Amino acid sequence: MVIEGSREYKAAQELERALNDYSWNPKRFAESTRYYHRTLQQELMKTIVEIIRMVGNKNYGTDLRNQASHELCQRIVDSGVLDEAHLPFI
Repeated sequence: MVIEGSREYKAAQELERALNDYSWNPKRFAESTRYYHRTLQQELMKTIVEIIRMVGNKNYGTDLRNQASHELCQRIVDSGVLDEAHLPFI
């Protein structure tokens, strides 16, 4: 799968730039997604689920900077709650 240059890669790079700022407020970002079209809210959640699966994978590279995220995602994946996740594009 070609990642670099894709629409998703470019969007992730833009989000990275926004996150790389001490004034970034995760709660404000989350609240801002309330204004998304409902279908796009669902698409965002599908994306977040895929991120959780990736970060929770035992082969995901970690160090002290992202270890807590990895462990949290691992617990979510191991719980099985994502196994039955069905988020259709409607």
